[in-house]
Amino acid sequence: MVEDVVTAGGRVQETIDIVRTHGGTVAASALIVDRSGKTKPDFGCPFVSLVEMSVENFGADKLPADLAKIPP
Repeated sequence: MVEDVVTAGGRVQETIDIVRTHGGTVAASALIVDRSGKTKPDFGCPFVSLVEMSVENFGADKLPADLAKIPP
């Protein structure tokens, strides 16, 4: 299974489930960018990425002042 960016892993897991439902075997999950942070998803196979990124997320009403100044 190959994916470009993973944050929570929902789409990867969905695809792996489809492959397994149809009798396929997933040898590994290869990702370009892993944004999952400390909560690595468990796909039941090896999980390999080229880059790990830590990305902060903020609710619209909790933006830091410097970010709130930037027009959308």
